[in-house]
Amino acid sequence: MDWNSITLTVLAVFGLLSLVVTLLVQLIKQLPELIGAVREMTSALKPKNEGDDLLPEGREAECIARQELDEESSHRRHQDKAA
Repeated sequence: MDWNSITLTVLAVFGLLSLVVTLLVQLIKQLPELIGAVREMTSALKPKNEGDDLLPEGREAECIARQELDEESSHRRHQDKAA
């Protein structure tokens, strides 16, 4: 074995190692997004229960609407007491 083949073998091994390390780093960086996508997929495949049709945003809007109704009714009570 001459020096040229040893040098090329060493360069090939280090090139392959750098490629593997780069791919592993990119995979680790994308893991949170990948896990989220898998969870979303599994939740979409599960059958829906009754009452689960509201999204969290819809529930927030529902809570805000209830608070507004409570405030209106308390405001009406104060007006009735004043009258």
